[in-house]
Amino acid sequence: MLKFAILLLAAIAMASALTDQEKFSEFKTKFNKNYGTPEEEQHRLEVFLENSKKIDAHNEKFAKGEVSYSQGLNQFSDLTAEEWKNRNHGLKNTNAKTVV
Repeated sequence: MLKFAILLLAAIAMASALTDQEKFSEFKTKFNKNYGTPEEEQHRLEVFLENSKKIDAHNEKFAKGEVSYSQGLNQFSDLTAEEWKNRNHGLKNTNAKTVV
């Protein structure tokens, strides 16, 4: 029964799947994303799609019970891992020492 439910949900998801461009457009609208140039927008689309594929692959593992949590898109889905890391998560380093 569980397998049937998972297959049914997968079939529904596939039937209502958005194109990559539609998915990106919804992401930009939801998170009020605007890019300065067409080149930047193309780069962000590529990053977004790569992140989306990673999320989908992870969630397939979740559906099979191979991992214990699911993932989803958020306002940072157009950032690379390096960009995310460099954002410092909005925190200030209070342990930094000043060298005089």
